[in-house]
Amino acid sequence: MNKINLVHLIDELEKQQEIAYKLEYINEENVEEMKRKQLVTEAKNSCTRLLEEHLDGFLTNNPADVYEDWIRQLHPDNVAYDDDRIDHRFYVQDSDHRHMWNEKMEQIDCVERIVDSCHILPAYNRFQPAV
Repeated sequence: MNKINLVHLIDELEKQQEIAYKLEYINEENVEEMKRKQLVTEAKNSCTRLLEEHLDGFLTNNPADVYEDWIRQLHPDNVAYDDDRIDHRFYVQDSDHRHMWNEKMEQIDCVERIVDSCHILPAYNRFQPAV
């Protein structure tokens, strides 16, 4: 009878150890995911600071320019269309650039230069590079 209880006890301990290993693995995954999210947050914050610095410098040097002028200087690759438009994504509701511009316009009391979100059809005809 003691032998049967000992076998049962060993079996239970092995099952508990398997559960402990799985929980340890899950915990390690959670820690790694938290580290990845922290890196993403730090990278986004760094990019935001760089954009804000660029916008401040742009407005210092070009106080009368408009949103499109800033985007043309900041992202020339997003304005190389035959019809001289900037990429339509800079006007969507969630555009970080548009939000940043609008916040700056409110700060410097230039609310007339705030850019509303709007739906613009994409431009597909890019300039052909000179050969």
